[in-house]
Amino acid sequence: MNPWLKIIRPVNGIMGVVATFISGFIGAGFNFVDFLRFIVIAALAVFLVTSGGNIINDVVDVDTDRINHPNRPLVTGQISIKSAKIGVAVMFAAAIVISVILISPLAGAVVIIAEAFLLGYELKTKKLGLSGNVMISVLVGLIFIFGGIAVNSIDRMLILFLMATLANLSREVIKDIQDIKGDVDRMTLPKKRGIRFAAYFASASVILAVVISYFPYYLKIFGIYYLISVAFSDALFLASVAMIRRDPEKSQQVSKLAMIIGLASFAVGGIS
Repeated sequence: MNPWLKIIRPVNGIMGVVATFISGFIGAGFNFVDFLRFIVIAALAVFLVTSGGNIINDVVDVDTDRINHPNRPLVTGQISIKSAKIGVAVMFAAAIVISVILISPLAGAVVIIAEAFLLGYELKTKKLGLSGNVMISVLVGLIFIFGGIAVNSIDRMLILFLMATLANLSREVIKDIQDIKGDVDRMTLPKKRGIRFAAYFASASVILAVVISYFPYYLKIFGIYYLISVAFSDALFLASVAMIRRDPEKSQQVSKLAMIIGLASFAVGGIS
């Protein structure tokens, strides 16, 4: 595999692209085709930012990767650290430029915020636990805001942003509970406050997301079909809560499935 393809980990970027298209569809509904050009540009910007973030991760973790991931391009020398940093700069700059010029200045501002969060996470908050969990979760939620900007439908995205952020925050904390023994260089929430407190925190976060998930129906943003479909997602989220302390690995897997179904329910809401 080409070393640049390997370092950007394109699967992650493609997932961001899919999420952007879905968020654009949610915002535009049956007018999706009218905004297709802007959604494609937004998806490209998301891919560039995600790819740049993956490169930053490899630059920051190059020493530990010599042990954990010896085949990564920076470790093998296929790509120099200097070249990697230039690649990040080019990708980040390109994402800002195409967003500002081809979508709107507001879209460019969201890209800048996302890039700042990625840099802050990798350079500072990743080892601090909860603050890093929050930053990553906000980045997940920002995809909905960004997709909404691309189709001029920000208002209905604010609730979805909050739901996605809270749901992902719960999953991030659950993963930290699962990895508590291996996180020797991170002061995660379960390490700092204990597994019991972290489990309560993750439960509260996802329960709040479940409660908020009904707001789009009651505010008449989405119709009855959304309400029916999101109920399946909420049931899985609540199931994940029940198994956090007993089986955190299974809990976060169920939570991930719930997020996927939740994303599908948002798409249903976009056309209902």
